[in-house]
Amino acid sequence: MRSLAKDNGMKTHFDSLKCLLLLSIFTLGGWSGTSIADKVTLDSGGHKLKGTLCRPGGTGPFPAVVYHHGGGGNAIGGSPEDTCRALAKAGFIGLSLIRRSTKPLQGHLEDAEVAVDYIKQRDEVDSGRIGVIGFSRGGLLAWQQAARRNDLAALVIMGVAVNRQLNFADAGNIAAPVLLLVSKNDTGSRYTKGRNTLKFTRRVADALKQAGRDIEFIVYPSFRNDGHTLFFEVRSEYWKDVTRFLKSHL
Repeated sequence: MRSLAKDNGMKTHFDSLKCLLLLSIFTLGGWSGTSIADKVTLDSGGHKLKGTLCRPGGTGPFPAVVYHHGGGGNAIGGSPEDTCRALAKAGFIGLSLIRRSTKPLQGHLEDAEVAVDYIKQRDEVDSGRIGVIGFSRGGLLAWQQAARRNDLAALVIMGVAVNRQLNFADAGNIAAPVLLLVSKNDTGSRYTKGRNTLKFTRRVADALKQAGRDIEFIVYPSFRNDGHTLFFEVRSEYWKDVTRFLKSHL
């Protein structure tokens, strides 16, 4: 998974690039206006969480999507900033918040809740059209979040983390339509500690179907040497399905 840069020189270089990107206003192909990316800092239980808020051009109100990244500790799984910008390009307000840098899950659901609560109260957001995307550990958090909230209109779970804290019985509590994505060869690697994400995702899909939920389940062809890495970047292989699903429900 992508990890935070530890080399001071490299970190300074990356921070400079990020500042330039966050201060810029750029035109996005396929969108008639401009898009703005801003830094945000949110408080979650005393933890100051940094993130990126991306907005399409115009006044809105817009549907909004919160992205929950994977990883734990200082490792960031997925591509939070690129996903945020891709969401704005597709016409959504995007928010990618970096959770507290702890490996245990304790407090991470609260961080996810802070992100959704923040996006809902923004003036340019249509609070009735809120979606969540979660990858790996972020997918687990998205599941837990959707089971306890009734204000989410769409849920996308990609390469969900294999974890006993995902309660299959919660499927009946999830009101939002669900898009489940996984790669055929996401069957165990160093990124998943050898756990079979494909098999686990099938169990998640079965639980949702048995609960009578609105679910779409896609298994993509094998991706390179490790299917989990399919979602490390915004890739056309799956992103077209994500935007199609979100636009149909938000």
